Amino acid sequence: MIDQKIKIGQTVLKSPIIGASGCSGWGPELIEYNKQDIIGGFVTKSVTLNEKIGNDSPRIKEVSSGLLNSIGLENGGLDYFIENKLPLLKDIDCAKFINLAPFTNEEIHIMINKLEKETGIDGYEINISCPNIRKDGFNINSNVKKSVNLVKDIRKLTKRTLMLKLSPAFNESFEIASIAEKEGFDGITFTNTYLGTAVNIDTGKFVFKNKVAGLSGPAIKPISLWNVYKMANTVKIPIIGVGGIRTIEDVIEFMMIGASAVQIGTALLVEPTILTDISIKLKEYCKENHIEKIRDIISTINGEEK
Repeated sequence: MIDQKIKIGQTVLKSPIIGASGCSGWGPELIEYNKQDIIGGFVTKSVTLNEKIGNDSPRIKEVSSGLLNSIGLENGGLDYFIENKLPLLKDIDCAKFINLAPFTNEEIHIMINKLEKETGIDGYEINISCPNIRKDGFNINSNVKKSVNLVKDIRKLTKRTLMLKLSPAFNESFEIASIAEKEGFDGITFTNTYLGTAVNIDTGKFVFKNKVAGLSGPAIKPISLWNVYKMANTVKIPIIGVGGIRTIEDVIEFMMIGASAVQIGTALLVEPTILTDISIKLKEYCKENHIEKIRDIISTINGEEK
């Protein structure tokens, strides 16, 4: 019997394979194509305190080996999520994390206090790293002081699993992660998309009204792998590795360099069943290589298990 379970905070994943926020929808869309008794879980689309319209079109552009997106966190707001989306999650039998995108410490306190009254939630992924969002002209993740003020004292609000999603675009992410660890966070989701852009040579203008967009897909896998390795050597709490993962080999690489679990995003848009497929292949890999516990793979390149 191969033990694929991975523990992050209070949550025990049946598999280290998780659907990433933004590409997993609200949950039911993902489970339509993946077996909930096999995959580790998923992270919902981002939820903001108030309704958010998102960025102007166009919002997505395919590029070489990847995808540029400038969605802008469009959603109906927390109350809409609780009333219309959360009930759909409660009967899904895998780990369910709510991606929360606050702009202030007060907002995240309001959001978690409301969600703590609800059931069907395993934890929260606090997202301060969306590449398309600015607060007072800058990305929160680019400023250590403002990021720390935002995540301060969140641990006091909940016993549920807490993860912080950070951007690879800012060196500040490593210092922020260290402080989040001291603040009681259970894991770091890393990386998010990389900053990129595209130009329309016919119009002589940027493709995106926001100019900048987030690059995801196979193109970012090597640099994400390196960044996850650096993050795994920065904090002792679990790292949830993200960035261009689409094969079983990718998963093993991320785990070997320090990721306790992985999230798959863009590949879901191409292969909707990929979470189930890779979870099954991971079990086969362990059997073929005489690995009884999947967690024994973690940090083998570093020489120590997290």
